[in-house]
Order: sequence, then structure tokens, then C-alpha cells
Amino acid sequence: MNRKTILGIAVVAGLLGGIHAAAAQTSSTPATCMYPWCWTHVQVVQGAGGAPVAQLVWNEFRMAKKASGVTLGWLLVGSPDYELRPDSVVITGVNAAGSSAQFPLRQSTAVQFPMDDLNTNDLTYTYEIRVYKKGAPPGTAPVVANGTIVNAFN
Repeated sequence: MNRKTILGIAVVAGLLGGIHAAAAQTSSTPATCMYPWCWTHVQVVQGAGGAPVAQLVWNEFRMAKKASGVTLGWLLVGSPDYELRPDSVVITGVNAAGSSAQFPLRQSTAVQFPMDDLNTNDLTYTYEIRVYKKGAPPGTAPVVANGTIVNAFN
């Protein structure tokens, strides 16, 4: 295949993925990760009481059977007054110990937070995504949402 064909395929795949993501914003189904990357959108909106709340398009990543080396990602969208920081995704719960080897952090930015899922076991991990007000000093409470990562390794 030549470069133009490969680039065209990549653009079409990206467009279809965007359409799928837009359609899933009102869906409670988990994201099934069958490709080398799997992203969910994070947005800060005004809650019923007027306080900001974080929302995830998909709050559960499910690894396809035998998938390994998947990059999981959180993309902050529609929230120009907020940012992600190096501690924005924290593994919590009973499987938190040792999770840093399972989910090494990649280079994060103010709007992207990718982590590799090395998928070495079939445990379910819970996580907390923390979104900070731009310019807020360290120690300021973030806006938080929770999710899970399920490794169907067998």
C-alpha cells in the first residue's frame, strides 16, 4: 500500500471512531478495547446542585480477550477552564497495590492522559479521574469521576 492509501484509511477510521464516540455519550455501555488504543472523553459540567461534576463517556474500559499493550486514554473535552495533571488518573480499590507496573503512565498533557495497560492478569481495577481548575494551586480539591478497567485475559 502506498502512503496516501494508508493515510486515507487512518482518516476514515478516525472519523468513524469520532462518530461512535459521539453516539456513545448517552450510552452506559462500556468501551470494549480491541485496538492498540482506547480513549474516553472527560467533561466538566454543572451538576444539579450547581457544583461542577466530571463525566466520562465510558466509565469502563474492557480489554478484548488476549489483548495486551493497549493504551488507555482520557481526553478532556469541552472544559476550557479545567486541566489534567500528572496525578489525574489514580488506581483505587483492592487491586491498587502493584498497579503502577500494570498501568505505566505515558506523557500527559493538560487535555490528554494516556496509560499503557500491560494486561498481565484478569483483575478488575477501579480508578479515579481527577480534573483540576486551571491555575488552581496544589492541594486544591479536584472534580472527580470514577471508573473501572476490566482485563478479560483468558
